[in-house]
Amino acid sequence: MIAGGVIFMFGAIVVPVLIILTAILGKSNAVQFKVPGTCETSVGKPGRYYLWNDFQTVFNGKSYHRSKTLPDGMEFKIHTADGALLPFVSDTSITSSVNGSSKDSIGYVEIQSPGRVKIEVTGGEEERIFSFAPSDLFNILGLLAGGVGLSALVALSGLGLGLWGIIKFVNSRQKVPGQT
Repeated sequence: MIAGGVIFMFGAIVVPVLIILTAILGKSNAVQFKVPGTCETSVGKPGRYYLWNDFQTVFNGKSYHRSKTLPDGMEFKIHTADGALLPFVSDTSITSSVNGSSKDSIGYVEIQSPGRVKIEVTGGEEERIFSFAPSDLFNILGLLAGGVGLSALVALSGLGLGLWGIIKFVNSRQKVPGQT
């Protein structure tokens, strides 16, 4: 009975907290760089990669707190290693704030094969920090779905074990002396 309660509490409280902490404190694989300017980086796998405006961040020991609004005339170009220009799709619909840093999506490119890419940002007078990273949406959704499933499984197991203990206890109290 007590074991069931402990397992239920583990599934109902501890597992969700661990899942939330993993999602919040997970290491970002974003490459940060100063703009205007260029950055070359390696892309490990195909997929959608976002360009971000890191408007509140710390980069190389210096804090940056810039406007969320980008200055007029900024231009974004992302090239493959062979120089081919990737189609840049504007998408400002995502905002992320983690550990005191905040960023807004600017847009994305679809990368078909692993390799090096060159990111070129021109325009704007003020030094800013941008980042480039794969989309984490499906990883986060998978983590949350798995966490909910695991939490429910552990909590229901604990509940079942607790009910089984209560039934055993009640049945043991109802036995008549001399009967088996």
